[in-house]
Amino acid sequence: MGGLKNRHYVDNDAVTIAPPTTAEDVKNLLAQAMVDVRAKRLDPRTASTLTYMSGVLLKAFESTDLETRLARLEENELRAKADNP
Repeated sequence: MGGLKNRHYVDNDAVTIAPPTTAEDVKNLLAQAMVDVRAKRLDPRTASTLTYMSGVLLKAFESTDLETRLARLEENELRAKADNP
């Protein structure tokens, strides 16, 4: 039998967590989500959504890191050209 009566997840009060700011934070968030799904404290659909959003966030971290590194390299190149006319 399916439906609402077949759901066995604990409805807890909303928990406020800090957003992950590093890849390690994302890893820890996903690891905790896995534990919570196994303990039936987190709905698998919610965990699936977290997994999807984590992938997007990791790509954004990577993109931002590359942009920062590129800007630093360009700045160093301009500085080197200015020092050696």
